Amino acid sequence: MAVMTPIDVVELTRALVRSESPSGRESPAAALLEQALLDLGYDRVWRDEAGNVLGEIVRGEGPTLMLNGHLDTVPAGDLDSWQHPPFAGVLDGGRVWGRGACDMKGPIAAMAVAGAHAAADSIAGRILMTGVVQEEVGGLGARHLAATQRADVVIVGEPSDLRLMLGHRGRVEVHATFPGRLAHAAKAELGENALSRAARFVRELEALDLPEAPLLGRSTATATQIRSFPEDGPNVVPGRATLTIDYRNVPEDTRDRIVERLRALDAGAAIDVPTEAFVSEDGRVVMDLRRENGAYLLADDDASVSTAHSAISEALGRDIGIGTWWFATDAPHLAAMGAPVLGFGPGDPELAHTQREHVRVEQLRDAAIAYRALIGAFLAVAS
Repeated sequence: MAVMTPIDVVELTRALVRSESPSGRESPAAALLEQALLDLGYDRVWRDEAGNVLGEIVRGEGPTLMLNGHLDTVPAGDLDSWQHPPFAGVLDGGRVWGRGACDMKGPIAAMAVAGAHAAADSIAGRILMTGVVQEEVGGLGARHLAATQRADVVIVGEPSDLRLMLGHRGRVEVHATFPGRLAHAAKAELGENALSRAARFVRELEALDLPEAPLLGRSTATATQIRSFPEDGPNVVPGRATLTIDYRNVPEDTRDRIVERLRALDAGAAIDVPTEAFVSEDGRVVMDLRRENGAYLLADDDASVSTAHSAISEALGRDIGIGTWWFATDAPHLAAMGAPVLGFGPGDPELAHTQREHVRVEQLRDAAIAYRALIGAFLAVAS
């Protein structure tokens, strides 16, 4: 292995924040992470066909532990609403500020540094550090990673306030299209207003008694957007309207059951989960994906849970607690490898996607310690 260049987790976080990487255009951050992994002394560093960055450290025979984070970020929005410029990586008040600071360039930096430090420990196996693309818009990077790599345990570094996470509800984007009949708005009774039909649907949607699961809570269905047609006819009774529903589902509440449940609210409405083509930045990987992200929940009695909980709690000197995220992640895509997926990361989840996004320096340093402890626990040399 090459000699490790000292890289501070805080400075790497700041550099990654300064590397703008909206979904589908992650190459600036990918190039920076590649170079950082090389400087940190990873045995091999490469970029795959989807644009994901991978770095591995191998120490003899043993299992593979994957450390995973996404390189892409959501848009910054109104730049004037930020306390600090969103792509400056400002260090102020013991916090790194900016878009992606906690979601999730800080976690990636902590994982990268921890992997390099753990290489000097007594371990047996493979550390696989992965920075994936397009998590925010469908998970192309993680899906490609799951199809081309293997791991025995996966750690997803989404912000969790340094708690161990076992999963989350899924997300299904449902479109409900309601037929109507065009008419002049001055004599609306000659037509059938598709918006009125959509309004009745929303009232019934809000009254649904939806399934519930331990740790995850209930499924929820929230109407978020509506479009009427014709769009340029303010004096026309709309002949069609399409409602978008953000449906957050527990594992047993499958897509087919969701569609069936919503169709029962209006037998004449067209209910579907649309498909969209996602393309890697250089066009080499194309995936036609439904607009959904699966629910995921690792059983709390899985052996990996107690191993991870004990290792991190001991390393940080406190009980870190166990919970679930309220938002969706790449965990279900990565679970397709057949490995348990656990979540743990620095940062307050409620700051993600906001114009107050930041991550505490103290949490970044604690996360690096915790990830190193996880590597030691899962790649421990057999006695």
